[in-house]
Order: sequence, then C-alpha cells, then structure tokens
Amino acid sequence: MIGAAKRRQKIVLSIVGLLLGLVWFFPILWMFFSSLQPNSELLIYPPRILPRVITLENFRTILFSTRGVNVGRSFLNSVFYASLVTLGVLVTATPAAYAFARMEFRGRDVIFWLIVATLILPVQMFIVPVYLLLDRLGLLNTIWSIILPPIGPAFGVFLLRQFMLTIPDELEDAAKIDGCSPLRFLVQIVVPLMRPPLASLAILTFLGIWNDLLWPMLVITDSKLLPLQPALTRIRGEYHGTFEAGTIMAGAFVAAIPVLVIFSLASRYIVRAVSTSGISR
Repeated sequence: MIGAAKRRQKIVLSIVGLLLGLVWFFPILWMFFSSLQPNSELLIYPPRILPRVITLENFRTILFSTRGVNVGRSFLNSVFYASLVTLGVLVTATPAAYAFARMEFRGRDVIFWLIVATLILPVQMFIVPVYLLLDRLGLLNTIWSIILPPIGPAFGVFLLRQFMLTIPDELEDAAKIDGCSPLRFLVQIVVPLMRPPLASLAILTFLGIWNDLLWPMLVITDSKLLPLQPALTRIRGEYHGTFEAGTIMAGAFVAAIPVLVIFSLASRYIVRAVSTSGISR
C-alpha cells in the first residue's frame, strides 16, 4: 500500500511538473512561431499559433539590417560584456570569500556582514553615485562603464564563503603540514572543490549582465557599443509604428537563446550551490 501511494504521488507530481513546464514554455513557443511568420499573418484575428507561411525574413532583418541598430553587433557586445564581467567576478569574489571563510584577522565578521548588508539596499541607490564617479573618471560611454561596476558583488562573496565553510579544517591542516601556502591551497585544493558554486555564480552573473537594461541605457550612447537589451528597446521603438511584430519577436527570441541554453545545461549547479549556501559553522 505504501509503495502504491508513493507511485501515485510520483505520477501526480510528474503531471503537475509537466503542466507547469508547458505553461512556462508556451510564451517562448509562441514567440518562436511568431518570429517565423510574415507581419501580415500576425495581424489575423483570431491569432494562429502554428504558422501557415514560414519565412526567415524577420531574422535577416533583425541581424543584418543596417537600418537603426545593428542587433548582430549588439549580440556580440553582450557576449563580450557578460563574459568579461563573469570572469572579473570569479577572480575577485573567490579570494575575498576565502579570506572571510578561512583566514583570521581583526574585524573579519563585522566587515563580512557589512558587505552582506548591502544586499538589502535597492540597486537604484547606487546608480547616481556610480554614474558620477564614472563621469569624473571619464569612463562614460565606454566598455568600462558596463564592465567595472558589477565586479566584486556582495552576493558572490557570500555564496562562495558559505561553501568554503563546509571544507573540513583537517584538509587545510594537512596541506599546511605539507608546506602548502594559503594561495596554493586556494588554487589547487579549494577551487577544484568549488565547481558547483563557481558555476552557479558564473551563470547568475552572466545572465544578470545579459538581461541588464537600465544601466547600459544610462551610460552608453554610442550605438556601436550598445548591448543587446537596449538595442532591442530601440528596435521596438523603430518598428512599432509599422506593426512589424514579427521582427520584434525575432529579436526577442535571439535574446532568449543564450538564457535558455545556459539554464538548461547548468541548472543543476545552481540547485547544488544554493542547497549548501546556508551551511555555516
């Protein structure tokens, strides 16, 4: 009886999960089919989900048209910005987390919790001071205005530090007996053990920069330096008056592809990292 009840429960949960997955995936499917239809087909009422006429003209327009913003270039800009910021976050957050987790110094816990406390502050509070700082440094409308501000996030330090606390002290003691320095212990022992949280931090950082809209619109005015999300906003404003909904859908689908691929391939790392992030001594 217990086994039968568990099987029924598993079946019910699987059905519920499948239905929720379909509800989540339906807008993406609609967006994809709409991007394959001519704009005249999208104006038909009632709307059709499956296209009668399939065309790639919307993708050609969005990627290779010289009118307005070059979305293909903006796509590559976003890949470059997100990749460089992700690398910078990993390089800065890892040693900072190691210092807070494994090293003893005066005021360590106070400084750490002050850093964590910044997570409760809204991002909008930092926009004006960071903007003014970049203006004083002459970095506005450059790639550095997008790359530098997100590096060294409090969340990354917190996530990696909580995972490092789970590493046994005996492992570090054995490394010290063998003459291993703190830097060597971090690089050769700690980092290989931290693949799940490092992968999770890299994924979340990449997606955060990829989807960022407000900050690039404030600091970038040169269309050649625009990342993808602000470029799509300009495309929408350009094509809205001509009812080229298929072109807009094609641009939105292009922007969603990296998100879907990265999340589908690495979602398990996020779950594993978050499940250990609350463990502390």
